Parts: sequence; structure tokens; C-alpha cells
Amino acid sequence: MIGSKGMADLVDENNGALRCRSYPVIWLSLSLIIFLLVFFQIPGEAPDWQSYDRFFNLLLIDGLDVLVTSRAEPGFVIVSFFLTELFSSNLAVFGVIAASAIFLKCWAINQFSSSRLVFLVIMLFYLIRFAPLHELTQVRAACSTSFMVIAFVLSWRGNRIGGVVACAAALAFHLCAIIIIPLVLLLQLRSRFTQALSLKTVITVSVVVFITTLFAVKPAVNYLQDSFMVIAMYQAVGFGYVAPNPFSAALLLDWGMIIGGLVMWGRLPSMMKYVLLLEIIGMAIFYASMDFAVIAHRYREYFAVLWVFFVAQGLQQRTPVKEVSILFVIASIALYSYLFFFSGKFFS
Repeated sequence: MIGSKGMADLVDENNGALRCRSYPVIWLSLSLIIFLLVFFQIPGEAPDWQSYDRFFNLLLIDGLDVLVTSRAEPGFVIVSFFLTELFSSNLAVFGVIAASAIFLKCWAINQFSSSRLVFLVIMLFYLIRFAPLHELTQVRAACSTSFMVIAFVLSWRGNRIGGVVACAAALAFHLCAIIIIPLVLLLQLRSRFTQALSLKTVITVSVVVFITTLFAVKPAVNYLQDSFMVIAMYQAVGFGYVAPNPFSAALLLDWGMIIGGLVMWGRLPSMMKYVLLLEIIGMAIFYASMDFAVIAHRYREYFAVLWVFFVAQGLQQRTPVKEVSILFVIASIALYSYLFFFSGKFFS
């Protein structure tokens, strides 16, 4: 049982790291499961598989020249190039990358898991809610978010060089990392910033982000299209033909947790407060960039991955934070199980 000081204080006193056991056998097992799901396409064919298949075939023909001709980020191109030289199956290449991404996330999540049960619950939450979209589909984003959660852990611990390197690796695999990097690196100043977060600060920052994004996203896209091939491509073909649904079940679920977190603000440890701020920023960017559906969804999905740290801390708190976190996990597993596996609208 957690003593009167609470798990949050235990985390802070140990420089952000719980003294918990690591479970590499479990990490490897989960990575193997992801590999098998990808290699045998057990859930079905992922929406992005055909584009990755063509990309891997292009690497076999053009090699590292793809760095210049492809919209894929350099880190992903280089890793994929070496893997296509090692494996004859494109599904094996995709599977190895996806398995590696989940292995890195296992390490990061383990750092804030006080027990094997907590670790497994958080991993189940991740595997159902995020892995189908990332590890099984958008594998570039999977790699990028893996390095970003590592950057989160290292920055929280005060490892400045490690945090910066992990952020650079995240950016090398997906351009979306560029906005969240400064927010993660701010964790290195947590003694002066994150622990002093107030509701007033959260609301003010969120409003500023929304207004800034609303007026800056279009000029930024126009400016950056000359520097980034992926942005130029979206400018040519459009940023999505279906407007985002501002009241989707997935968004409402997260809003429920955000509102619950704000209500319980005084009971939350500093990490949970900071993750809540990041989630609200992600929402602000989403609603401010809805005219650019791809941008809205990508950043919303990227920020949402950090819920794993919120849940990790929430499961180790006292009433009512623990109970609300458990409800959030259960609701997420139920909703995303339907969306990804039972609705028939995701995997073909």
C-alpha cells in the first residue's frame, strides 16, 4: 500500500523514476506479438500497408536515393533501407520496425510502473487504444512516439542530453514531433515550472495555443511547403476530404478525462498535471486546425499517446484519482476495441 505521502511524492523524491523491476521477457513477448500481428496481418490489412509496401519496394530499387525523392523522414528511410537488405519480405520489415517501436515504449512505460500489474494494465491500454493506429498502421508515427515517450522519461529525470537526443530521433521519424519537442524538453525545468502549474496557467496557455494555431496554421503551411515534400504533397492533393468530427466518441472520452482531471486538480501529482496540460494543448491544436484535417488528426493522435503517463500515475494514487483513472482505462479499451477490431471500418 502507498503511504501517506503518496506515490506521486515517491516518484518526485527518486528524481522521477520508480524503483520498480524491469520485465524484459514481457517486453520481448509483447514485441513478438506485434510482429506476428503485422507479419500474418491477423487483424486484417491495415489502411496504410499498401503505401508502405510500395515504399519498401522503392528502397530496393533506388536505395538511399529515396532520401531525396521520398516524403518519408530520414530516420525512417535509413532504418528501412537496412532492413530491406536483411529481409526479403516487406511484411517482415514492417513487423520488425513495429516490434522495435513497442519494445521502446515498454521500457518507457516501465519507468513509471510501480508493479507488474500496473505495467500490464498500462500496456493493455496502449495496445488497444494506440498500437492499431501506430504500430500496425502508421509505423513512422509509432517510431517517433516511441522516442518521444523516452524523451519524456529522460527529461523528467533531468537527463538533458538524453532528452534532446531522443527528441531529435523522434523528429527524424516523423515531422509531427516538431511542435511537441519544446513542451517535452520543458520537463527538464520541472522544479521551476511543472510543479507550479495552476489552473489559471493551463487555461491561459490553452487559449493562447488555440488562437495562435488558428491564425498561424495556414501561413505556416504555405511557408513550409517549399522546405518539406510532405507538406507540398498535401498542398497539392488536399489535407483530407472529410472534415474532422468535433464531437466524436473518442474526443468526448478524452474530454471527460480532461474535465475529471481539472476537477481533481488539487489531488493530482505534478506529472499528471503536466500531461493534462499537454492533452488540452493537443485539443486546442485539433480544433484550431480543423480546416487541415490531416494536421488536426496527426497532432491530436501524437499528443494523446502521452495519456500512458497520466494513467501510470493515476493508477498509483488514492481515491478518487485512482478510480477515475481505472474508469478511463476501461472506457478506452471498450471504445477502441470496437473502433479498431469490431466495427469493420479500420482493418480490411
